[in-house]
Amino acid sequence: MLRLSRTEWLLLILFLTLLTFPLQYICRFLDMSTLTSWRWVFGEKGPAGVFLLLSMAVLLALPLSNSDLPERYPAALLFILSGLSVMPFLGSPEYLLDTARYFLQAKYLKLYGITGFLREWGREVTSWTDLPLVPLIYGVLFKMFGETKEVIAFFNLLLFGLIPVVTYLTGRLLWDRATGFLAGMLMLASPYLLTQASLMLVDVHTIFFLLLSVWLFLNAIEKGGFARLLAASLAIILALLSKYSTWPMLGILGIITLIRLDSCPWTILKRVLVVSTLTGTMMGVIFYWKGDVIMQQVTLLHTYQLSGLKKWQEGYTAAIFFQSHPYIIMAVVLGCYRALIRREKNIFIIVWFAGLAFFLELKRLRYLLPMLPFFALTAAYGLQVINHAQVRRYIVYCAVMWSLVISIWVYRPFLARLSMSNLKHAGSFLNTLQADAVEVFCLPQARSVANASVAVPILDLYTNKIIYQEQAWKSVEGFQRAEKTSMRFTWELEQPAYYKDRIYADAKLPLVIISDKPVNSIPPQFLKKYPSGRLIGQFAETSKVFRFQTFVAVFDSL
Repeated sequence: MLRLSRTEWLLLILFLTLLTFPLQYICRFLDMSTLTSWRWVFGEKGPAGVFLLLSMAVLLALPLSNSDLPERYPAALLFILSGLSVMPFLGSPEYLLDTARYFLQAKYLKLYGITGFLREWGREVTSWTDLPLVPLIYGVLFKMFGETKEVIAFFNLLLFGLIPVVTYLTGRLLWDRATGFLAGMLMLASPYLLTQASLMLVDVHTIFFLLLSVWLFLNAIEKGGFARLLAASLAIILALLSKYSTWPMLGILGIITLIRLDSCPWTILKRVLVVSTLTGTMMGVIFYWKGDVIMQQVTLLHTYQLSGLKKWQEGYTAAIFFQSHPYIIMAVVLGCYRALIRREKNIFIIVWFAGLAFFLELKRLRYLLPMLPFFALTAAYGLQVINHAQVRRYIVYCAVMWSLVISIWVYRPFLARLSMSNLKHAGSFLNTLQADAVEVFCLPQARSVANASVAVPILDLYTNKIIYQEQAWKSVEGFQRAEKTSMRFTWELEQPAYYKDRIYADAKLPLVIISDKPVNSIPPQFLKKYPSGRLIGQFAETSKVFRFQTFVAVFDSL
């Protein structure tokens, strides 16, 4: 490495950090991400204010990096900092349509119980290519604390807070406390990840359970004990039931086994055999119970989603240079180089994930997120080539400060302007009305192949009113248009019976119209039922970026 003094290192890092943002801004046309692309998020916001905030943040990081206090209490500090980092996003709207699936699945459990949910999974409960663990958790939360977005957001915040902690514990087990702490901090250096933390999706849970299974497996095979072996097996099952993408990723456990065989091979093999037997037995029971559903989903993944990945790509450039700080990839390269020089076998962990991303062509950010902790671990290992602890901390703190500035001052206001936010505001408005129920009608989307009715469950998440929708969800024509697109699932959702309760068929209720453009008058098909209805609420926020638009108009029932 360069033989620089500590002061020279700090000045170099300060200069590079302040240089990175202007380069990213100038090259923002290269960001092909489909949600928070820099081509869009800076549409109405210039770089000057952001650069000023970033300059103050990295200067603040300088004295903070001089203290080793955070490394004395790493787990507690990482949990608190990660929670504070995502708190600004607790009130963010649900801006991905996948939320509709998880809400419908969770609401089914709330209404019919865990037994009914598990029995009907893959039948009356439309499962698409989802696995049941996370919707089950959401449903239990709904049943215990009420069907509100706040419950989901708060739970996700707590779970997200544990991800840097488990990353730290894994790094400590693989190398040492200092490496683990830096890896945990680097989990906050992805502004895209911070925006996902409070959403009613499965990505945060997938990251957590995959990482937890790796840490507990390492712990189990090194220390032994039936309790540890059982805990590792249960964690692996949780990861397997979170998302299908974790299945090939869990091949990392085989890599870990091979790495650890150098010491006490027979002991390691016996412990691995116990974990494998326990995991295999539990998965066997699951396959016996729902094997037909799982095989149908695997077939769909193979025939539809795997081929679709080649079309629904965002590129590695977006993930490496815009949606996470470039320091991470630079430190990963440094970590690989250091591992080769030192013949460090743990580097095969990152090689496994890098190989998966390359050979499976995983170029969508949401599919790459579960790999982020392992890239962070490798990056933290690479930073250890720098002799000065303050410099190592300063590099990581600068990356985190950049992430916080970009996510809170750029991404958050952009996401708040998306048309999906209209569902949130409309739901809050409906809660102020006297009626117990509302009638909903969705006008077709002119620019999107998605089913407009997919917005209804998301509206339901934000309102305590009963929703009545006589309009059918499925359409042969709509399905044919969307069959080869990522929006296909919106035409395969089953309309729940509770949205078609005939007790409201002839009732005059507040009428909610969801459309792709502002609506000022009642649609012709409702004039007979609501001849004197008048507009009492209209929600027409839009960024004009995405094809799927959700404008909401509310009419009274006079």
